[in-house]
Amino acid sequence: MMMTRTRLTTLTIALVMSALSAAGCGQQEIKELRSQVLTLQSNAQTLQAQRDSAQQQLAAAQTRNTEFSGQLDAKDLEIEAIKAARDKAVSDLDAAKKARAAEPAGGGWKTGTIGSEISIGSDVLFSSGRATLTTAGKRALSNVASGILTNHSGQNIRVYGHTDADPIRKTKNLWADNLDLSSNRAMAVTRYLISKGIKGSLIESIGMGSTRPVAGNRTAADKKKNRRVEIMILK
Repeated sequence: MMMTRTRLTTLTIALVMSALSAAGCGQQEIKELRSQVLTLQSNAQTLQAQRDSAQQQLAAAQTRNTEFSGQLDAKDLEIEAIKAARDKAVSDLDAAKKARAAEPAGGGWKTGTIGSEISIGSDVLFSSGRATLTTAGKRALSNVASGILTNHSGQNIRVYGHTDADPIRKTKNLWADNLDLSSNRAMAVTRYLISKGIKGSLIESIGMGSTRPVAGNRTAADKKKNRRVEIMILK
């Protein structure tokens, strides 16, 4: 295209010069006009070169823009994947926390001489001096009931209520003594297990009061260990 335009410009100059000569212009005027035309031709060629260069730069910029857009899309996908992984991790953590919260206090099942048993802290099952199950207590017992129905269906069960040796003070209007409190707590657990599908005829509830401590009764930590409900699956 450049050669075509150059030839066209040269032809135009020749025609102009011929026209000027025919019009009677002097040689000096013709030379000046020729110089102006050549200058304009050079400027036009320079501008054309600049235009071509600008078009090449624009094409390169458009290519880079396409590449950058692709990179941005890839980064967006990475970010979405990271968010999805984060959300899953948070969900898994919440599920793990809920699972741990549902586990009975005091550990898992233990095998004894007359059967398997599990001990759940009364502080998890009940408020102080009360025999009404807490939300956390119901969650723990639901887990226990599910395990009994799955692995010990049809077996006889004993529910033992235990207290520490401190005399009842704040709720003495409700209970005659610790034996009374432990009996009512054992019965509350029994009723809940029955509500979860375990046959009542298989369950025996027994209040032990403070007669079977597993620790001393001097420190708060020892007293907490003594306040418990034991569920035993008989062989």
